[in-house]
Amino acid sequence: MPIFRALDLDTLARTCLDRVGVPQEDAALVADHLVEAGLMGHDTHSVLRLPQYVDMVRDGVVEPGAELEILTESDFGAQLSGRWNYGPVTATGAVRLALDKVADGAVAVVGVRDCNHVARLGRFTEMAAREDAICLMLANGHGGDWSVAPFGGRDRRLPTNPICCGIPTGGDWPIVLDMTTSMISGGDMRLLRNQGEDAPAGMLIDAEGNPTTKVEEYYGPPEGSILPLGFPVSGHKGYGLSVLVDILAGSISGAGMTQEAPERTGNALFIAVLKVEAFQPLQEFYAEVQGFVEWIKSCPPTEGFEEVLLPGERAYRRGLERRRDGLYVDEAAWGQIGELAAELEVELPVEISNR
Repeated sequence: MPIFRALDLDTLARTCLDRVGVPQEDAALVADHLVEAGLMGHDTHSVLRLPQYVDMVRDGVVEPGAELEILTESDFGAQLSGRWNYGPVTATGAVRLALDKVADGAVAVVGVRDCNHVARLGRFTEMAAREDAICLMLANGHGGDWSVAPFGGRDRRLPTNPICCGIPTGGDWPIVLDMTTSMISGGDMRLLRNQGEDAPAGMLIDAEGNPTTKVEEYYGPPEGSILPLGFPVSGHKGYGLSVLVDILAGSISGAGMTQEAPERTGNALFIAVLKVEAFQPLQEFYAEVQGFVEWIKSCPPTEGFEEVLLPGERAYRRGLERRRDGLYVDEAAWGQIGELAAELEVELPVEISNR
């Protein structure tokens, strides 16, 4: 796979977005978000998405430069409309507003509708963690984006409905749990399709409800489904979490829950921010968290593992490595990006190596 410097990929993404009329500040934020996702190891949400994000403008899905709108507001929360700007732009503004509300308070809850694909939720919970706050963020498909069968069902009824929580640690990296409530994410399916690979066993069913590893049997026609997290032994747990995510994100945002005939798809968000100092002196909190981290990491590793890692630790380490060694892009995605760059008359960066 070709490997590039992160800065060069950032420049490429900014320039492509600029070519289709995205304002400079928004283009910079979206480009940084995509490249950062790759640096942290979330290749499914990295520059792989650049052609999709450019086409979202050209197809009228994104309203470039649209300002975040406050629909309702109180001292402790708000309901917002992203007015269909890029999801990362909208989510950034929403978390900043929630952080403003807890500056002199304790808890704020924000719901967001009219929001396009947000990509890596961990970026936004980390924003709050850097401000000494805990952040819980949930996203549904804005009423649509079916891809997952409910526990005991064989047809698509739910999105992958991710859930993310970021907790400051006082150390080099926050604890960040960023996961879908399904066995595999939509981004992973896109990556497998690009690479011409099968999905791992136990993650997909075909249109008849039969287990399959064939990615094209998921995409159809007729469409198959992703299974809920933990299927079959404990799939009711992932399914239950998905239902909670869908209700909280859909109701608090005003976008609604997954339904048969949604107006359009995107992401609806539930964001809760808690200011740590409102509940416990900050240094005491950090001392407790660090002690807990040390306790977990002191566990002897089992066979096949070198050490025990906390949620978010691997991504932090991978980020350090890829900033130093470069960021790879799968060949199918790079071919699509090359076609896009040629169309937009944007110069491609030079590879630093190939593996």
